[in-house]
Amino acid sequence: MSESRPPAEGIVLTHFIVSDDVERSRRFYTEVLGGTVVFSFGQLTYVALSNSWVIINVGGGPTDDKPAVTLETPRDPDRVSSFLNIRVRDIEAVYAEWSARGADFLTPPKPHQYEIRCYVRDPDGHLIELGQTTDPDGDWSPAHWPSSTSGGGTAELSPGIEGAVLTRFIVSDDVERSRRFYTEVLGGTAVFSGEPTNVALSNGFIVINSGGGPTDDKPTVTLETPRDPDRVSSFLNIRVEDIEAVYAEWSARGAQFLTPPKQHQYEIRCYIRDPDGHLIEVGQTTDPDGDWTLPQWLSRTAGGEPE
Repeated sequence: MSESRPPAEGIVLTHFIVSDDVERSRRFYTEVLGGTVVFSFGQLTYVALSNSWVIINVGGGPTDDKPAVTLETPRDPDRVSSFLNIRVRDIEAVYAEWSARGADFLTPPKPHQYEIRCYVRDPDGHLIELGQTTDPDGDWSPAHWPSSTSGGGTAELSPGIEGAVLTRFIVSDDVERSRRFYTEVLGGTAVFSGEPTNVALSNGFIVINSGGGPTDDKPTVTLETPRDPDRVSSFLNIRVEDIEAVYAEWSARGAQFLTPPKQHQYEIRCYIRDPDGHLIEVGQTTDPDGDWTLPQWLSRTAGGEPE
């Protein structure tokens, strides 16, 4: 498998999801979507998929670094504020393959003005978009993703497993305000502007757009900003080499952390919210042999085993 791009400025973007049955979720992301388990310890499981990782764990109540936040599976799967957005070269082939493996799509792929797309849910109800561009000059064109870099760099991002790229879609009430946060505060680079706006950040992309009601490819789903920011089912999880430096730099740029970094058994971590209330974890390992160490992330091939 091709290697994922090294992270910009010592950070790696991953996607954290809460599950009521981690083993069941692991099987979905590996046996159905084609990812590979690269770490498993107790309930905590990491699945490498294309250019990023899906981190699966059980939920829980408030902690010292997020004093008011409860992690839980989606309370209402039809009210969605963020989700995995997987861009592919051949949506019909992926739709057929994943359906044969047991994926239950909301609808078959539906043509829209600039893309064909459909949606699937994981076993806990997390929404996942699958999309393919129909505009060769559009922002979704896979040929454009590898040349899109974070922080003005020149490193290339691998197109990923079978031409797929994992991004994170977030709903915003003010797309321009959100763009400024992810670029001016977190240090990403806008690689496509308008609605949607795409921000490249390290090994991944943040896709920002306004909300809206049901559509032909998600007939019962409403996209909206977080209704209760303290009830969270998934979030960006950013792993860093030096959390104190990142905390100081992002705070100086206007970031409002819930708490300063807090020491835990195997890591130091803290949390931040974006302007629309989306939770973001920032964490650094304190265990040199631990799952979080950046050299271990970089030695893994996306969708493969450690080198």
